[in-house]
Amino acid sequence: MEWTTVLNLLIKNQWYLFYLAGIMVVAGYAKHYNWFFPIYQFVVNRVQSKRAVVAMISALTGMLPIPGRVSVSAGVLDTISSDDPKSRQKLGMIDYLSTHHYYLWSPLEKTIILPMAAFGLTYWAMLSYMWPLLVGCLGVVLYYLFVVLKEEDVNIIPAELKPDRRDGVPDPTTLVDWQLIGLLALIIIFGNFAREYTSEIKQFVDDSGLTIVQMSIISFIGSFFLGSSSRFAALTVVATTIFGIEYLAWFFALDYAGYILSPVHKCVFIGWSYFKTPIITYYKALLLMCVIVVLFSLITLI
Repeated sequence: MEWTTVLNLLIKNQWYLFYLAGIMVVAGYAKHYNWFFPIYQFVVNRVQSKRAVVAMISALTGMLPIPGRVSVSAGVLDTISSDDPKSRQKLGMIDYLSTHHYYLWSPLEKTIILPMAAFGLTYWAMLSYMWPLLVGCLGVVLYYLFVVLKEEDVNIIPAELKPDRRDGVPDPTTLVDWQLIGLLALIIIFGNFAREYTSEIKQFVDDSGLTIVQMSIISFIGSFFLGSSSRFAALTVVATTIFGIEYLAWFFALDYAGYILSPVHKCVFIGWSYFKTPIITYYKALLLMCVIVVLFSLITLI
């Protein structure tokens, strides 16, 4: 591998670090000055539920067609987080789960666009394969939103009790989690090197006489190590092309699970930096969601 290629893999996608640092600074100022308080109070006064505010925030920020939207969601949710560590940990889970079901249905996502283009499917035809996966995924999201999360876990206080937080101007450099920035830089580099060999993986799959069980294992492992939504969608297309459109939901679910659980996936570390949700807590919930999504995909094979 030439040194120019190595250099490119070291710096590729590192722009995300500047983006994340900017989000941290903006979110820090928003929390310090209570920028979003009037909106939160407006919703709470009308629906009488702080959890409804969390659901609204996670839904709106999660569907933004931008990279790193989990950072945006985390930053906004942090402005209404309680000081209680256990309550904050719950918001970490909400942040992750509510920004990852869009891969299963949003027409703005590459994960939906790529299979549609590859197999000539209309959007509604694509949803006919995806709906069981979406039902399972949303079930887990709603469970965490309205069963695990409690009203007292959300810190939205009445206007008359709202503290004055306008004294002083925060130093922007203190609002950035530099340890997280360094960790994500390493994760991005690892992911870049892993994705460099995507074409070799595809070629191996195309040339091999694999059974569906073998293909399923390879597809999941490939998505797990690549940790990219577009790459897992590409693997889904390759596997489905080999075994038939009837297996689209099955391979999609496996590859989605690999992507969600991937150590290259940055979102767990971003949520941890904001809410200090234990990694084991994340993976318990993510494993539950992935198992449900994979099992629900079997409905399309009946």
